[in-house]
Amino acid sequence: MSAKGRARGGTNPLADVPVGFADHFRSRVEPLTDVVVTRIHESVPEYLRPGNEVYAASTRTAVREALTVFLDRVGAADPPAHRLRERFRMLGEAEVHEGRSLDSLQTAMRTALVIMWRELLKVQEQRPELLPQHHIGAVAEAAFLFLEEMASAASEGYNEARAQASGELQRRRGRLVGLLLSEPDPSPRAIAELASSARWRVPEKVAVIVLQGDGEETAPPALPSDVLHDFHRADPCLVLPDPEGPGRIRNLEHLLRGRRAAAGPPVDITETAVSLAHARETLELVRVSVVPADGIALWSEHLTPLLLLRDRKLMREMITSRLAPLRDLAEGQRERLSETLLLWLQHGYNAKRVAEVQHLHPQTVRYRLRLLTDLFGDRLDDPDLRFELETALRVERLVRSAEPESEQAKPDPRT
Repeated sequence: MSAKGRARGGTNPLADVPVGFADHFRSRVEPLTDVVVTRIHESVPEYLRPGNEVYAASTRTAVREALTVFLDRVGAADPPAHRLRERFRMLGEAEVHEGRSLDSLQTAMRTALVIMWRELLKVQEQRPELLPQHHIGAVAEAAFLFLEEMASAASEGYNEARAQASGELQRRRGRLVGLLLSEPDPSPRAIAELASSARWRVPEKVAVIVLQGDGEETAPPALPSDVLHDFHRADPCLVLPDPEGPGRIRNLEHLLRGRRAAAGPPVDITETAVSLAHARETLELVRVSVVPADGIALWSEHLTPLLLLRDRKLMREMITSRLAPLRDLAEGQRERLSETLLLWLQHGYNAKRVAEVQHLHPQTVRYRLRLLTDLFGDRLDDPDLRFELETALRVERLVRSAEPESEQAKPDPRT
C-alpha cells in the first residue's frame, strides 16, 4: 500500500520507531525552532515586514507545535489528538488577509521540513542506537505525510478565506453599484468610503453600460476587475471606469459576446445615475431597431434620434401639423411624395441629385416636386418651414421604425 493509502487508513509510519529517539529529540525543539524561523524569514522576507509581528509569532508557535506533534507520533499506534490542522488552516486564512498567495506559506513549510530532516539525520549519525538505520525510511515517509497533511489544512483555510473574501468583496461592490446608480447626487465621501472597502479605485470618469435582459439566468462574463457590475437588476448593467481609455469599450464588446447593450456618456462619479438614464434611452432605441444592434451602442453617436424621439406626443403633433397637406393622399402616394420631399430637402433642393439617389428619371422627380408645390404652396420657400418639414419627415421615419408592427399595420389616418 502507498504511503498516502496507509495514512488514510489510520496507520502511523512512526509506530515502530523507538520512543527514545523522540525523547532525545525533544531537547532540541526550542533551538531548532529558532533555526527554522530564521531560515523561513530568509526564504520569505515579507514575513518580517513592519506590522507583521503577530504573524511572525504565530509562525514560531506553529513550527514549535509541528515539531512537538510529530515527535508525539513516534512509537504511538494511535497518535494523540491535536489541533495542529486548525492552526495551519488559520495560517492559510491569514495569507489571504495579508494579500499573499499560498506560495509563501508553502515555501516556509518546505524550508521547515528540510531543516528538520537534516537534524534528524544528525541524530541518527551521532546516536544510531536511538534511531537505527532501518527506521530511516519510516521516518522519511512520516515526515512527508505530515507535510502533506499540514499543507492540505493550510490550503483548505486559504481557499475558504479567499472564497469568503471574494463573496464579501462582491457584496461591497454591489452596494457601491447601488449607491452610484440609485442616488441622483451621492456624497463623494460616501462613495470614497464604500469604494475603499470594496477595493475599487475611484476614477475621474465613469460610463454606465446597460444590457438587454433576456429573461433567463445567464452566467455573467468574465470582466476586468475594475468594472463594477450588477447582473441581478431588471436591466443588468456595468459601471466602466475611465471609459474613454484606449480600447475600453471595444474590449467589453468582445466579452459581452454579442449581447445587446448601450453605453451612456462619460460622467463624473457623482453623476453615474445620469449616464445610466442615457444608456437606457439608447438601449430602447436599439430594442426598437432605430439604432443598430451591432456592438455597444454609444449614446453620444445617436443624439439626433434621441432628441427627436424624446417627446413622442410632441413629435406626433409636429408630424400632424407640418405634414397636413399630405394627409388626404392615398398611402402609397403619400409615402412616395414624403420620401422625395425629404431627399430634396437633404440634398440642397437639387432635383437631379434626388433622381440619382432614388434611381428615377429626373422628369419623374420634377413631376413629384410640382405636386408638392401645389400641396404646400409658397411655404416651401420659407427656410424655417423647410427645416420643420425635414424634421417632421425624419421623425415620421423614426417613429415608424420604433413602432411595433401591429401599430404600423394601422397608420394614423391623419398622417
